[in-house]
Amino acid sequence: MLAATAVIIDISGRSDLGLNKRLLITDVDNTLFDWQEIWYRTFSAMVEQILSISGVDEERLYAECSAIHQKYGTSEYSQLIGELPCLQEIYGEAVYNYMTPAVDAFRAARNDALKLYPRVLETLQVLNALGVVVAAFTESKAFYTNYRFRKLGLDGPISYIYSPDDHLIEPNVTSMRKYDRDHYELKSAIHHFTPDGETKPNPHILNTIIKDLGFQNDEAVYLGDSLVKDVYMAQQAGVTDVYAAYGAGQRRPEYELLRKVTHWTPEMVKRERAALESDLIMPTHVLSAGFHEILQFFGMS
Repeated sequence: MLAATAVIIDISGRSDLGLNKRLLITDVDNTLFDWQEIWYRTFSAMVEQILSISGVDEERLYAECSAIHQKYGTSEYSQLIGELPCLQEIYGEAVYNYMTPAVDAFRAARNDALKLYPRVLETLQVLNALGVVVAAFTESKAFYTNYRFRKLGLDGPISYIYSPDDHLIEPNVTSMRKYDRDHYELKSAIHHFTPDGETKPNPHILNTIIKDLGFQNDEAVYLGDSLVKDVYMAQQAGVTDVYAAYGAGQRRPEYELLRKVTHWTPEMVKRERAALESDLIMPTHVLSAGFHEILQFFGMS
């Protein structure tokens, strides 16, 4: 792995870092908003209602959530309730009739928790005014990515999104979605789907995105909150890496619940923990105060 001296970016300092930078590729979750907080609050609110209504065993519920999340490659499977075996055994096809309070609790928690980090939107607007192309690269599926971009006003200030396509809904599962697919589509940003099965840290995907957008690697800056998935990937791709330390949540207490039900395999969790506990991945640049510090890479002091 690459190792480099970490540099803390001071927003009041030099502006010469950005003389040839014209493209910002940013991670989304825990970089533009606190995904971990959103996930924790929505999932916890939903699970609390499920347990209260059904009385199912809590550990069995978590184990089944993990199995379904791994099946679909996401910890945000939107039809999770309808596919839980422990609930199907009790309610059959009428799961959602009984679990409406759980769905309502999920949505109420989401509405309360869904907000950008401070100064994200205004910083994106400054970048747009400077003529910087802004693209997002996320591993979150299309459904929730599109929802958040529309609700948070990111559909426009961010011109391109690269993410996995939405998961398929099993034909025998009742959907909790209220509207047609068109309702969930973006209105301005152009959405490209990353190849099936290809995940971060894959430098080939990052290089492909840069080429697809018509830039050279030395014109791009990549920003993300994960040392393993973001910093290491950018370094391997030969792209200026910037670590969003303000958004790193891997050591927060609620991360333990995510590990319980994550779509990651035990091997993936173990590998990430080992990387975090080592000094093998050193970011070249670090943002500690917030997203707005990224402006220094584009000629703004």
